[in-house]
Amino acid sequence: MSGDYRSRMERRKGVSNPERNKRKAVLFKKVILYCLVVMVLTILAGSIWIFSIIRNAPELSPGKLQTPFSSQIFDKDGELVTTLFKEQNRIKVDIQKVPDKMKRAVTSVEDRRYYQHNGIDIRRIAGALIANIQEGWGSEGGSTITQQVVKRTVLSPEKTLTRKIKEAYLAVQLEQKYSKQQILQMYLNNIYYGNGAYGIATASKTYFGIKDLSQLNVSQMALLAGLPNAPSYYDPFEYPERAADRRSDVLHAMVVTGAITKEQAEKAESVPVKQLVMKQKKVNRDQDQPYKAFVDQVYHELVVERKIVSDEQFYQGGLKIYTTLDSDVQKKVYRLLKSDEINYPDKQFEAGIALTDTKTGAIRAVGGGRDFLSIGDTNYGTQEKNPPGSTFKPIIDYGPAIEYLNWSTAHRLVDEPYAYSDGTPIHEWDGEYWGEMTIRQALAWSRNIPALKTFQAVGTEKAAAFAGKLGIKLEKPVFESAAIGGLSSGVTPLQLAGAYAAFGNGGIYHKPYTVTKIVFQNGNEKKMDLDSAPAMHDYTAYMITDMLKTVINSGTGTAAAIPGVPVAGKTGSTNIPEHLREKYNIGDGLLDSWFVGYTTQYSAAIWTGYPKFEDGDSIHYIRYNGSEDIAKEIFQKLMGSLSNPNTPDFERPDSVVVSGDALYVQEAKQVSSRSANQREEEPEREGTVQEQSDLSAENKREDASEQDPTDDSVIREKKEQSEDKKSEVENKHSEDRKNQLGGEHPTDQEDSNNKDQGANQEQNDEQNNDHQQDENKKEEDPPKPDDESEQEDSSDSEEKTEGHDSSHDDDIPGETGENNEHNNEENKQGNGKKERDGKET
Repeated sequence: MSGDYRSRMERRKGVSNPERNKRKAVLFKKVILYCLVVMVLTILAGSIWIFSIIRNAPELSPGKLQTPFSSQIFDKDGELVTTLFKEQNRIKVDIQKVPDKMKRAVTSVEDRRYYQHNGIDIRRIAGALIANIQEGWGSEGGSTITQQVVKRTVLSPEKTLTRKIKEAYLAVQLEQKYSKQQILQMYLNNIYYGNGAYGIATASKTYFGIKDLSQLNVSQMALLAGLPNAPSYYDPFEYPERAADRRSDVLHAMVVTGAITKEQAEKAESVPVKQLVMKQKKVNRDQDQPYKAFVDQVYHELVVERKIVSDEQFYQGGLKIYTTLDSDVQKKVYRLLKSDEINYPDKQFEAGIALTDTKTGAIRAVGGGRDFLSIGDTNYGTQEKNPPGSTFKPIIDYGPAIEYLNWSTAHRLVDEPYAYSDGTPIHEWDGEYWGEMTIRQALAWSRNIPALKTFQAVGTEKAAAFAGKLGIKLEKPVFESAAIGGLSSGVTPLQLAGAYAAFGNGGIYHKPYTVTKIVFQNGNEKKMDLDSAPAMHDYTAYMITDMLKTVINSGTGTAAAIPGVPVAGKTGSTNIPEHLREKYNIGDGLLDSWFVGYTTQYSAAIWTGYPKFEDGDSIHYIRYNGSEDIAKEIFQKLMGSLSNPNTPDFERPDSVVVSGDALYVQEAKQVSSRSANQREEEPEREGTVQEQSDLSAENKREDASEQDPTDDSVIREKKEQSEDKKSEVENKHSEDRKNQLGGEHPTDQEDSNNKDQGANQEQNDEQNNDHQQDENKKEEDPPKPDDESEQEDSSDSEEKTEGHDSSHDDDIPGETGENNEHNNEENKQGNGKKERDGKET
């Protein structure tokens, strides 16, 4: 029975297996058919899509192939102000006059199968695809020379699949209409070689001073052939080592293709790039010259900082770049730097200017320097960093104190003998101590010791964080000398203009910007995102502004005042290091002189000084012959021409309370008032003599805090003494100027006499000052400042400072003082040259 059962089961399996296999085969055929249908439909849809793209491709007109599209710059009103590339600056060359080795150098590194393909190199595209998969997208391009001609002359520079399809189609069309030699000529005449040079003949003249290409040697040919890959990166003027590496790549490719021998390559490679290229020349003196410094900042913003467009696209991408430029203001800035209206001491003296809109951060004008000529020059208005001196005190000291500690403008500090946390003494610019004063007075007269005490009370981290919110990131570690502007890396005028604008804008910081939108050649628009954020409370912004108005009205910045216009601002300067003063027998002088100020409409920062302290056999520094006041003079003339008597004043927010002449944070004032009321309501009780004395001292401090004099008798006397001292130094300078100019200096005997006279005067001033303080003490014994214990605790807890950049304010003789000797190792200048990232202070 069981055997019959197995037989039946076997027969059933024998019948069912063929049926199952048949069903599987049918299913497989259906799947294949469906896949084929999908594939055909995909190919058909893709073909239709590609056909529609090709159909919309532009024509290959001879005019476009010969002359590329130049980018244009428009001002804030939409008016065209300059065209970035001008055809008259291009030197064109006939292909017959290009040496064979030059042609082979180009094809060896750019397109080895140039003479074999029909416009598209399938092998190169496949190789580029594999490289992009292995090394990341964009690591290698697959474009032929023909495709590059199409991309640079007919199409927009955007990186999209649509553009690549048009590029491939037009490349094939181009090969059908023109010969290989004609296409190579288009390439060599249109390609960008950096430093504003379009075309190989222009590049040859720019880098080597050679217009006739037949005079080029193999090393020069290889250098030129390698530049179009990344002109800015391989710039032989700025980066000769990179240019040498790229030249080596080209020479190796030439050996591989048989263009030159290995021996020729080794000989060409042995020539240093610095020896190969000529000294860089400044060019482009034309009617667009007033706008060059502003355009340089546009370039930096789009190409270097935000990397929105490439170097080549910026010049020759057919872009329409709409900016924040105020053309009229820019011309005024240009004229101030060029005209005789300002009494510049010599041709080497430089100045940098940055002007922004206080409310929006829009850059309205840039002064790149007195000799700024073209993009890539040193831009003293936006890129060159220098130590800020006392212009940094509102940012690093008093702003944070109001923001984090709720100090009032009447908060009192003592200007007295003092030291950094590591024990290094800090001195005042006049060698004197003015005793107890408010922070308003301390800022108005740029006292260094109150500034350091304020910095210590706030703490390094909070102070640095406050500066960071204003667009100034401090390098770590942050030393205590930052309290008086001693920064190793320095700041730019543009950074300070942007930071001060936040004080005038209710505490809202807008990162300065130049570009509002870009219109690409195909009509697409890109609107720029603006970077803004609250940097501080509105009470901090207003109280700092009110203190800075005192600087203008009765402090160190009176020369920058504009009649009838509410202006806030701050002076600043940095001194000459002691080792340089001793080396060159220099008395008084400055390396930098600043002024930063703002109204409710504009914020401006001006730096003045010399690019190099030591220049060959000569030395350059700011002397007290009026040169120290040029920054204030530029500010006064520029802002005076832009402002009108109806310029609105800064509005006081509800968070600020006025009490007498002092300003308070409302919340802090209310707490203080409640404490006073509670003491008045307490019943009289007997207490110890010490308790009664403490209560009396507390009441004295509160009474004193209600007064915020801006020019009381003691300060007036100190001011008069300082002015007398300034006049004395200026007179001495006028006598010694003949000997000091041109690197010549007074004799040792004359210098010794001057020092003795200065010492006698200082001793007399000190005796008079002590006498005056004794008289004041007879009338009233001033209370101990209420923050002294806090400062001592802060000083004790502060990490031991290993070094300080000392920078001392301002434009008053001697104000840069002795304190710059605090850790000169941190800022050693070596040969005295001021580096791009900052200089010794």
